[in-house]
Amino acid sequence: MFQGWVLVAISLVYIAVLFSIAWWGDNRAKKQVSSHQKKHPYIYSLALAVYCTSWSFYGTVGQATHSSWIYLSIFLGPIIMYLVFSGLIRKIIRVSKKQNITSIADFIASRYGKTQGLAVLVTLIALVGTLPYIALQLKAVAMSYNVITTYPDPMVQKSVSLFTDTAFYVAIMMAIFAIFFGTRHIDATEHHQGLVLAIAFESIVKLIAFMTVGAYITYGMFNGFNDLLTHARYYLEIEKELSTDPINNGFIAQTILAMLAILCLPRQFHMAVVENTHVDDSRTARWVFPSYLFAISFFVLPIAAAGLLIFPDGTVEPDTFVLTLPMAAQESVLTLLAFLGGFSAATSMVILATIAISIMVSNDIVIPLLLKFRWSGNTSHHDFGQMVLHIRRITIICILALAYLSYQVLAEFNSLAATGLLSFAAVAQFGPALIGGMYWKRGNRYGALAGMSVGFIIWAYSLLLPSIGNAGWVDPYIVAEGPFNIYWLKPDALFGVQLDYLTHGVLFSLGFNLFFYVAVSNLTKQRVIDRIQASAFIDSIDTRNTKTARPWLGSTSVGDLMALCERFLGPESVDKAFADYFSRQNQTSFKPDDRASIEVIQFTERLLAGVLGASSARIVTNSALQGKEIQISDVISIVDEASQVLEFNRALLQATIENISQGISVVDHNLRLVVWNQHYLDLFNFPDNMIRVGEPIENIFRFNAQTGEYGLGNPEEQVQQLLDNIRQGEPHRYIRYRRDGTVLDVQGNPMPGGGFVYTYQDITQQKQTEEALIQSENNIRIYTDNVPALIAYFDIELRYLFTNKAYEEAMHVDRNAIIGQPMYKVLTLSQYEARKPYIDIVLQGQRAVFELEHSTNQKQVRYGLVTYTPHRNDKNEILGFFALYQDITERRKAEIALKETNETLEERVKDRTQELSDLNQDLMQAKQVAELANASKTRFLAAASHDLLQPLNAARLFTSALAHQVKNDNADQYRMIKNIDGSLKAAEELLSTLLDISKLDAGALLPNISTFRLDTILKPLAAEFGVMASNRGLHFDSVKTASVVKSDAQMLRRIIQNFLSNAARYTQHGKILLGCRRMKNAIRIEVWDTGPGIPAEKLSEIFQEFKRLDHPERHNKESEKGLGLGLSIADRMGRVLNHPIKVRSWPGQGTVFSVEVALGDSADLKPEITQDSVQGLASQRNNPLAGLHVLCIDNEPLILEGMEAMLSNWQCRVSKATTIGGAKSVIRNSGRPDIVLADYHLDNDVTGMMALSALNELFDEPLPAILITADRTEEVAESIKSEGYTLLHKPLKPAPLRAMATRVLKSHKVKHS
Repeated sequence: MFQGWVLVAISLVYIAVLFSIAWWGDNRAKKQVSSHQKKHPYIYSLALAVYCTSWSFYGTVGQATHSSWIYLSIFLGPIIMYLVFSGLIRKIIRVSKKQNITSIADFIASRYGKTQGLAVLVTLIALVGTLPYIALQLKAVAMSYNVITTYPDPMVQKSVSLFTDTAFYVAIMMAIFAIFFGTRHIDATEHHQGLVLAIAFESIVKLIAFMTVGAYITYGMFNGFNDLLTHARYYLEIEKELSTDPINNGFIAQTILAMLAILCLPRQFHMAVVENTHVDDSRTARWVFPSYLFAISFFVLPIAAAGLLIFPDGTVEPDTFVLTLPMAAQESVLTLLAFLGGFSAATSMVILATIAISIMVSNDIVIPLLLKFRWSGNTSHHDFGQMVLHIRRITIICILALAYLSYQVLAEFNSLAATGLLSFAAVAQFGPALIGGMYWKRGNRYGALAGMSVGFIIWAYSLLLPSIGNAGWVDPYIVAEGPFNIYWLKPDALFGVQLDYLTHGVLFSLGFNLFFYVAVSNLTKQRVIDRIQASAFIDSIDTRNTKTARPWLGSTSVGDLMALCERFLGPESVDKAFADYFSRQNQTSFKPDDRASIEVIQFTERLLAGVLGASSARIVTNSALQGKEIQISDVISIVDEASQVLEFNRALLQATIENISQGISVVDHNLRLVVWNQHYLDLFNFPDNMIRVGEPIENIFRFNAQTGEYGLGNPEEQVQQLLDNIRQGEPHRYIRYRRDGTVLDVQGNPMPGGGFVYTYQDITQQKQTEEALIQSENNIRIYTDNVPALIAYFDIELRYLFTNKAYEEAMHVDRNAIIGQPMYKVLTLSQYEARKPYIDIVLQGQRAVFELEHSTNQKQVRYGLVTYTPHRNDKNEILGFFALYQDITERRKAEIALKETNETLEERVKDRTQELSDLNQDLMQAKQVAELANASKTRFLAAASHDLLQPLNAARLFTSALAHQVKNDNADQYRMIKNIDGSLKAAEELLSTLLDISKLDAGALLPNISTFRLDTILKPLAAEFGVMASNRGLHFDSVKTASVVKSDAQMLRRIIQNFLSNAARYTQHGKILLGCRRMKNAIRIEVWDTGPGIPAEKLSEIFQEFKRLDHPERHNKESEKGLGLGLSIADRMGRVLNHPIKVRSWPGQGTVFSVEVALGDSADLKPEITQDSVQGLASQRNNPLAGLHVLCIDNEPLILEGMEAMLSNWQCRVSKATTIGGAKSVIRNSGRPDIVLADYHLDNDVTGMMALSALNELFDEPLPAILITADRTEEVAESIKSEGYTLLHKPLKPAPLRAMATRVLKSHKVKHS
């Protein structure tokens, strides 16, 4: 549509505009005073839309064509993050400003003790994860260029040389732009306002482009959303039902990745945090950025639907619909606008991502290596300022070169969405360490290193490896079967877990990441710097200002620190930064010769962190200080905030013990009191000023002894005994009963290194409760010992916990000896075995009642009624069971006597039984006769299904062919033929219905029970009857369901269809409702209508054959008159399926029919149809059968004539045969047919499958074929299915035959291609 040079020129002009905007923005920022404090909320918010890349612009449309609404997760994740978790984002921004953070690697490294190794790991993960994303943008630009320059020819994959590849030149232009406006300043925390302004401009361009294209397609090419989606509903439903894209089931995983990406993507972190000029800008972004995402996602589904409708053959890549739809409408200007929108979406991401990654690579990898080798043993620093800039520029070039290589290797073989998700999953590994580091102080560098390392390895194995396998760089056997054929190590099914590709990778990588982060952090110790940084990041950073400037005894001066900074920042920037710092400290002037305080050194380190990153800045600062030959005590004063940490820990310890309910006192190794809490003071009435730090514990013990705290005895001996306990270092515990009636539980435990910790717990209430329980137990024993029944209680391990006196005497046991003993050790084996089944019942939570027989000491037999009652707690858990034995000996003896009396009646019953036996024999013979008659009837019905419907089938085929011929020539004849066809159709329906009723009554129609989703039946019925109801002026509602049921799908559909048909036929105004009600183990499907209703006396008649209720309100169109057989068939099918059918009606208000179906198990669902079927349907054209050679085999000449007439109208070349020999003769004369249509029942007991087997021997590969029969028995269907053929039932209808023939041909082509 366009020449290549035109697109190149437009792209260069666009890049020039970006240069101009960025240049103007930088110059404007230089002229403004205190520009770093100026708010730019809307520019900042729009710049955040760098998140919307070519994936959002092109890829979401492609994703929507085969994954329904899943594309929304890419937009939903950031919206949730900014609306719900905006406080976390603002906290990250505030911390970053305080710490002079330059990148996400710098942020994570600073949080975990400024660890250099951690910064390197984050940088490497970000680099590996971002390269595929940049490659995706290069692919999108190259794809859009190729589509526009080659349209309308289909885009084909072909190899291109380096200098003819569009993506190569795009990478060069982006490198130049990033170098120009991303590395002009050495301070990485300095805001690039020109760059931000250019990114915001690109966000506006891509939003306008996408919404303009979407609006034109929706309202220009179609008549709005309803018209577009109505036309495309068929394709969208087919795509949604049949798609097996591995991303389809990953909506939750994709949403989580999008939420993490908004924080963890290096470019998003750079834009949201580093480029933020004011924290309040993020408050505006909280609603502007989500609104932007909502707007750009608004037209995704309409564009996808239009693409499926305009390009149904699948030759146009769905990712290019944004471009190809305007080109198909011959809208050149709109096409260019779409191209620029996609170009801006790609370039903005590439520019910012490259800058962010270059800062990370240079600050955290390259510069630390240079510092290590160039400064080793040398204190004279060179001016590294320009070198840092050169390193970043070289890094940008290298990153884009690697990205271009990734584009060639990886992106060419994966979709835009798949490549984007791969990058999202990689950077998501920062999530646990990043978010956990903002709220969990226990997290340390070892946990972060372990978590990210393990998560990244699993990501590479489960997500990256399959993607590389698609490109052919890895042996596909490893991906398919696992390394060394170890199934549970398959990259897409680790440990045998079967999930979709994305959810599987995200679940395992993030799950193991989080587990190792938490576990290793808990198992390892924190350093002092770890705790300091954790407090700086987690606590309120606005109140953590240093109290006073603390000088130190080292020789480093303020001038030395300024000279150090000048080597990286330049004299002007350093002078301004130090002047601003001392101004904030209320010092109007400072002297370079002044000794540097700890705070000034820390400020210098933060200033250098803005250039080199936190970890590199620490190396530089420590190296410079060591060059001054400072003492080790001075280094400790600078690096650590030891005094603050100790003060913090002491305050934390005091706060902790004050919130403990026990009294606590701590004695050091010198036997002096050092720590106590208020509860300790409340327990003892100490004099004022007695309890203080350093007070000898001997004085406190003596005071308590003299006041009677330790009871009767010599106070000095009591004090000496307590002191001996402490000196011996042995833990001890005792209960102290005090004079005031209270009881103390006193515990003493030694401390490592000497000293003792005493805890005092007031257990007065506990002791009173224990005494009350003892008294209650004694009362219960008194009551139960006087009950004339055996009572016992057992725990869940069958141990005796209680028995009464009657039990002890009857069972000949000593209850004091058996308490705590298991039942099977107390009872004999036979006694225990008799009780075991009922014990199992009661331990399952059910009450068990049974009878037992036992002997007394006098050898008398006694009978007992035993009741086991479960004992539950508040959580409904079984704690044990009660056993109650009641003596029923007298009752049992009476029953035995009654039994003996009844035995005398057996002789009289015996004669009567013989008479009944003779009668039963006669009934058995009659039953056999009936079964033979029923089997004969079944065989008759199978034959009638074929022979009765054959003439009707032939007649309908002839009328269909004749109607096609005269349709445009003679309207009267066409109308007459349609009337004839309608009459034949009515006769055919009547005959088919009568045959179905006969089969159901004869038991010849057996259900094919399977587990399936109920929605697969209800949705097509809702669509069919929704249109019918709309045509009749009725309102049709259908309630969606996700239930899984177990039934015969065809029979259940027939039942519900009859309900809906009656509702539509008898309802004149109002509405019809189709819905489900969930029951305990079943679901009830209901059809409600607002028809005339059914009188109560007629409810039993409506299920009879040919019974119709005539109402004046019903539709009286001839075509709508029923046969009165629908509900009769539904009732019979319901009985066959064991599905209860019910009807309720309110005359004058309406009726509800319902059928109750058993719920099924989701695990029993059959797998979904493959993607090949989807592609086959998507490529369907108006007449896919034109020009095909069709061989028809049938023993009825009339059927063959009708088939020939119908197929000829479809422009097919038709050959006919009645026998196998005739079919072979046709093939010899006319060549190999494209498809065979064969009747199942031929002459002389020959079947269509036999004919196909004979014909397949003539060829190397089997012929595509469809078997046609009027025999609807399950045996015929199973035999045809087992041979791999497709089945169609007579009478044939043109549309199903045409659709089925197209599907068989497509499937055959895919299978043998």
